Amino acid sequence: MKYNDDILRQLHTELVDTLREVVRVCDAAAIPYFIQGGTAIGAHFFEGIVPWDDDIDLGMIRSDYERFLREAPSLLSDGYVLQEFSTEPSTPFYFAKVRKRGTRFVESEWVGLPIEEGIYIDIFPYDLIPDSARLERRQRRRVKFWVNCFTAKSVWLWRWFGRPNNGCIFPKSIISCAAIRAVTLCMSKRRIYDRLRRESARYNSTDARYYNIVRMPRDRIAADAIRRAAPVPFAGMMLTAPADLETYLRNHYGNIRKWLPEEQQLNHAPEILQFSEVLQSAASRRISVVIPLYNKEREVERAVRSVLQQSIMPLEIIVVDDGSTDSSAAVVEAIGSPRVRLVRQCNSGVSAARNRGIAEAAGDFIAMLDADDWWLTGYMAEICRLIERYDADAYSTAFDIVSGSGLRTPAAVPATEGIIDPCSEALAGRFPIIPSTAVVRRETLLRAGGFPEGMRIGEDQWLWVRMVQQGARFCFSPMSLVRYSRDASNRSAAIYRAEHSTHSIEELYSPSQSDDLNEYIARIGIGKAITQSVRGGTSDARRAVRAFSYTRRFRRQLLRLRLLNSLPVFLRSSVDAFYRFMAWVLVHKGL
Repeated sequence: MKYNDDILRQLHTELVDTLREVVRVCDAAAIPYFIQGGTAIGAHFFEGIVPWDDDIDLGMIRSDYERFLREAPSLLSDGYVLQEFSTEPSTPFYFAKVRKRGTRFVESEWVGLPIEEGIYIDIFPYDLIPDSARLERRQRRRVKFWVNCFTAKSVWLWRWFGRPNNGCIFPKSIISCAAIRAVTLCMSKRRIYDRLRRESARYNSTDARYYNIVRMPRDRIAADAIRRAAPVPFAGMMLTAPADLETYLRNHYGNIRKWLPEEQQLNHAPEILQFSEVLQSAASRRISVVIPLYNKEREVERAVRSVLQQSIMPLEIIVVDDGSTDSSAAVVEAIGSPRVRLVRQCNSGVSAARNRGIAEAAGDFIAMLDADDWWLTGYMAEICRLIERYDADAYSTAFDIVSGSGLRTPAAVPATEGIIDPCSEALAGRFPIIPSTAVVRRETLLRAGGFPEGMRIGEDQWLWVRMVQQGARFCFSPMSLVRYSRDASNRSAAIYRAEHSTHSIEELYSPSQSDDLNEYIARIGIGKAITQSVRGGTSDARRAVRAFSYTRRFRRQLLRLRLLNSLPVFLRSSVDAFYRFMAWVLVHKGL
């Protein structure tokens, strides 16, 4: 994840506050500690947190660590909490964290666990490791196994054949997964924790030369460097660091400067990030959020709250109730936030609702979120970062498609960040922009004429084409920060109704514009006509066959449309489902 400057400043403030509290507790209880890992790099090069980093790491030798676990809970101020198995049995972490209450920082693999979620600093126990390389490897393998078993008692991080759920963990063999499963079924979390601790501390009574976070082979620090720990400046404080800090860093990282270029700027990429106070930036104060609403009482609260929980808040949230006949409007009112404004109108369609919101908005940019969908907490911050970095008319991010069962599938999207050509991306089978991922300049929307009112399918793509025709620039981020609900109620494409609009996809064609743009228009029009034909719109589909007969790239889809339209209406859905199944088999099975 790439943070914008406002997020990083606030996150670093919260981290330093937490660090200051931990140092106070350690000083009060006379518990030695030392900085390590990325925090040591920050102290060495910046006398503070590495500018792009999002955590702080401290280490303690095992005896000091266990004393900290005993004494810290009663010494920490009310705004902080110690998270470790001894204080929070549901934790998946084998080490300790001190978290700041009233904040949230949750990586994707831990979302939904019943644990404290505040912004945190990590505190790792260091144990002596044997000087023998053979014994050290043997110990590390055992510790890794027990760590995996401990974590698996809270959450399973691997899918079939040991494939990781995300990019933050390593894959495992089938045998390893089976062994971990067997242990977690037979042993309690307490017994696993005790075995992990015993194996980690196996050599602490020896005169070995190095301490280590045992499961991490490169996190070794000379015992003599810990005994001779020295103060170093860090964020306005003096912290304890291993003696000869640069030597430790070179032993740990090799060429430590290789971690400083932008492409090595790694962090924890939280799925949820919230601060102890509402944060706005110069860019976010220019963004109005517009949510069209029609009979979405089951989903709309989730959508609105996903905006209210953003790390950086927009200027305003406008919900346009398009004549709902259920309790949708009452759900929005019950949220009770002064940041949310409910606008009511007679039922006129999603395009009219979006246009009404655009007209009501005070911001220079319009963020469009459908009431079915929701944003992760970093969406607004990422859009602000793009606005600050790129001069564009429309900004969007990657998204995941979520089914009713909760299965999440990444959508096909462009691979890189920056200015894109939405037509060429779409022709390559990628989704560069959909309404729930889009933030567009208000003046660009108005110049394009807004959304085509009365159009029920493809109205968003109609607008993107209009913007391309007028020279608009599109910017994309491959960070997946939007969730699109596949099975939400009342999607416009789910039910066919005749359109009553002064606009059409056909009108977008022009022989004077590029072939790619005309092919993109044909792709939109034929896809829309197939949906219409399956749902009984024979005359609309017939008109599309004539209008888009010019296409060269989508001849097969045009033939599919002609075939469907020649069938009785009651057969079309089954035939199209069979076609889509066979297309999937050809693509995914290599037949």
